[in-house]
Amino acid sequence: MRARLFLVAALSILYSDVRAQFAAPIKDSIYSAVLGEQRNIVVTLPSNYANDTASYDVWYVLDGEWDGPLFTTIFSYMVNMKFAPPAILVAVPNRYVAGFNLRNRDLTPTKFRDVDSSGGAANYLLFFEKELLPYINKRYRTNWENGLMGGSFGGLFTIYALLERPSLFHFYATADPALHNDGQQIPRLAAKRLPTMHFPNTVLSIGGRSESVSYHTMARAMMDSVLAVAAPAGLHWRSVLYPDEIHSSTPFKSIYDGLKFSYLGYYVRSARTYPNLGIVLKDRPVKLFVPTDYSDIRYTTDGTTPTRSSEKLDDHILVSEPEKLKLFSFSPSGRWDHQIPVDLRSGDYLLPSHKMTKFKPDRKLSGNFKGNSAGVMDGWVQIDSDGYYVLQCTPPAGTKLLFNDSLLLHTDAKTANTRQAIILPLRSGKYSLRVECLACGTAPLYFGLYYSKSGQDDWWMNPIVKW
Repeated sequence: MRARLFLVAALSILYSDVRAQFAAPIKDSIYSAVLGEQRNIVVTLPSNYANDTASYDVWYVLDGEWDGPLFTTIFSYMVNMKFAPPAILVAVPNRYVAGFNLRNRDLTPTKFRDVDSSGGAANYLLFFEKELLPYINKRYRTNWENGLMGGSFGGLFTIYALLERPSLFHFYATADPALHNDGQQIPRLAAKRLPTMHFPNTVLSIGGRSESVSYHTMARAMMDSVLAVAAPAGLHWRSVLYPDEIHSSTPFKSIYDGLKFSYLGYYVRSARTYPNLGIVLKDRPVKLFVPTDYSDIRYTTDGTTPTRSSEKLDDHILVSEPEKLKLFSFSPSGRWDHQIPVDLRSGDYLLPSHKMTKFKPDRKLSGNFKGNSAGVMDGWVQIDSDGYYVLQCTPPAGTKLLFNDSLLLHTDAKTANTRQAIILPLRSGKYSLRVECLACGTAPLYFGLYYSKSGQDDWWMNPIVKW
């Protein structure tokens, strides 16, 4: 019983934290001259929108009365996990007349048998292009980076929008799209148009059931084949199959995977190597660790710039010539493409200090050593054997780290409060170490010196001294 209550409490905290990423929904409406009717919308702003001046991505969610709340919850979780930046969400509910849902009219590109109201997708897309998007862009701080999400007929409309207005949205995400409609009209249209289309790093995600019947009868298999053959280089697409799902349950996973794919690269936008500074001996390679979870990081070791087809990085790499190592993080959207800095250099062993008179016994650094009132810690460390050693710290801005009177680190606003790991090849002997950290005061200085036997081991498990 106690365990169950704990689980309920934990889930409640998680849910409240997730929901805290967005402000309360705003119900609004806009008259559409294109459609000749008033259309309801629900706008959800990031929780900090009123307190900042930032501009945001905007996601438009079709079938907003059904998928809008689900999309908001999943997007909130993505922001909470730092998988995606905060965004403005616009749920677009369907219009009902005398209880009849007009989604068949708005979401289908062509008329089909037994549904007289079908075939209005062209007007609905024009409503988005000429009325809804301009309304949102004028009313809110947007960055003109738009996403469109739709399931079933909404997924059909989403891919139709991709083919008709490829630059209207940057991200297109679908859940079990009804691509079989009107004799597979959209996959056939895609086969004709895609080879001659240009996409500026546009992202398309398709999710749906993996059962053979639904995968083929809804023309998912056909669409995947078309994309595999005809998709231009600037269209980054992914199709994911989900076992043990039904048509109406696919939006949950499709939204999550669609958002993750759309924002791939955001999580590692500030990625660095660990160690991130130091010296590498040419005949003793060092293992560099790189956080590669949820990323597409490519590398080369000959000094050339990596491409999307270069070798993909795991979570580490051995390096003997750091000047020739190039790391590049790619994103489907291109927005978070960047080179990951490799700030190590080739060199030789550092030698002990010859200023032996300064090494007083009471200045030997230990775990109990603290800085003085000026935030200065000044002393020496004993190195018992030749090898690699790592100085690690997470210092505030303005911190200086001097080793044998040479400045190794001086943090600024950009590097402050981020983990720094400096690997150095040292000969046995005594070395001076000075840390100037005014912001630290007399509090313990959270630095550590670690021994690495080979430069390729788990050196953080071998502390010599931590303070």
